[in-house]
Amino acid sequence: MTEFDFSSIEPYTSAEVPSAIARLAHNPMFSRLVKTMNPNVDADAFAALMECITTCDELQYMVMRPLVYQIVQRSMSSFTYDGLENISADKCYLFVSNHRDITLDAGLLDVAMIANGIKTPEIGFGNNLMKNDFMIDLFRLNKMFTIIRDGSRREFYNNSVFLSNYIHHVLFEKGSSVWIAQRNGRTKNGDDRTDQGLLKMFSMAGTGDFEADFNKLNIVPVAISYEYEPCDLMKSVAEYTSSTGIYEKTQHEDVVSIMMGISQQKGDVHLHFCKPITAEEVASCAALFKNERYTALADIIDNRIHQGYKLHKTNYIAADLVTGDAQYVDNYTTQQLEDFMSYAEHSSLKGPSLAAREKIMDFFLAIYANPVFNKFL
Repeated sequence: MTEFDFSSIEPYTSAEVPSAIARLAHNPMFSRLVKTMNPNVDADAFAALMECITTCDELQYMVMRPLVYQIVQRSMSSFTYDGLENISADKCYLFVSNHRDITLDAGLLDVAMIANGIKTPEIGFGNNLMKNDFMIDLFRLNKMFTIIRDGSRREFYNNSVFLSNYIHHVLFEKGSSVWIAQRNGRTKNGDDRTDQGLLKMFSMAGTGDFEADFNKLNIVPVAISYEYEPCDLMKSVAEYTSSTGIYEKTQHEDVVSIMMGISQQKGDVHLHFCKPITAEEVASCAALFKNERYTALADIIDNRIHQGYKLHKTNYIAADLVTGDAQYVDNYTTQQLEDFMSYAEHSSLKGPSLAAREKIMDFFLAIYANPVFNKFL
């Protein structure tokens, strides 16, 4: 792995942190971001605090952790987590997580780990988010590494090999855990599924021994659930647009999604650290034919995430609305049903026609209903 130069994708090194901190502290975009999350912050005091930071870990503890707490206080009824008994502070893990919000999924995991004295992981982020110098500084200072997703088929393969070697480098040479989403981009229909291509990428830097390679990775699935899904309307409209033709992101859509995810009311939010994938489970996958191995391993990860996903009243209501029965009626009140229906109907008004609004409503309800179907059906 030493023949690779990872400087183009890895978080800032200790030598790079001071100058990056100085740029970020004096960037008006960062000041506006901080003010959005905490209107009472003293700009001068905040700039002075930033200048005291010398490492990425210090930035996470002194700046990002309090900012995430502000998001929790301003946009969530509660934030809870469990499953920490499944991980140890003295081990490195490959966290494979469902992905619902661009920044909060990993940010909330970081907060939970910091609160329990566990070293935070490096976080995989798509290069589509690295839009400008501000975003690059913010992400790389926050222990994020870049996943290059565009290019030709040959470039995609080479980038996958490069990324696989980087993940191995972080786990086995840096001695740090890694967080990565189970698929490219956020789940837009509530159906959390692990991309088999991701698993194949993990193994590219291995020895070719499926069982040995995946046991070494120490995979821990992670499930995060939001009572009110961040950007639920945007996701529904995107799914509708994709169903009618080719969907193309607007220039600033990712930035809008980040800010909406931060500000939108999310109700109760829960994070669950699932049990690590066991050697016995890996062995059962290794006994299958090559492609079936990855299918079986993806199914195991998905099942962990589906069972670890905390269902909210919005999920049960949507499931009953989709099926047209009252199977889960004991999990919500009549008033909660009426409130959610009003919320859903208001969201679907963005459609250009009645047929479009009905279709958007279908996609909207699927976001909330699919976790129920995945857990129980």
